[in-house]
Amino acid sequence: MSMDPPPRSRMKPERLAELFEAVRALLLDVGYERLTFDAVAVRARTSKATLYRHWKGNKADLVMAALTQHRPALPDHAGAASLDEVFAQMAGADGMPTGDLRMGLMLLHAAAADPDFGAALRKEIIAPLVNALAAVFETAADRGEIVRDSPLFRRLAHVILTDLAFSPLISGGEENAASRQELFRTIIRPALTFTDRRDE
Repeated sequence: MSMDPPPRSRMKPERLAELFEAVRALLLDVGYERLTFDAVAVRARTSKATLYRHWKGNKADLVMAALTQHRPALPDHAGAASLDEVFAQMAGADGMPTGDLRMGLMLLHAAAADPDFGAALRKEIIAPLVNALAAVFETAADRGEIVRDSPLFRRLAHVILTDLAFSPLISGGEENAASRQELFRTIIRPALTFTDRRDE
């Protein structure tokens, strides 16, 4: 799957944003498999020829462009003095909107059906979030708070993202500051404490 940006055209940034919003809305309405260039053209009030000129009929590239234009902001905890301070900041952050949960489930289904799309999803959306979270643990190791264990740090990043994304669906409860604090207190912190003690 090519992730090169679409060729420059007379489409203004505001118009491109409207187009990508239409793509995301259609993903929620009909899913990846049933999304077509015809449907996008109608929803975005543009021509199918315009879409083909930009994305050469490649639906996966169009969808990924719409997703990356609206990608989540990477966590920034550069000013934190300790890992526990980072956890407190993360616990207090805004939760995931219901629409994002639906989008995440739909994208997982699409990734399972289309391995190339799945690879692009991991590269463009998931990997930057995993890297940012793993960097939090690497920084804590630099400060001497925990023993460096990079594979564990990345696995814990996966655990955090999975819990934030799907805990409401699995538990039936609301994903909020209290549930995030419980995640850090009962799972993430103990795992890092085990790392602290593994060489004793």
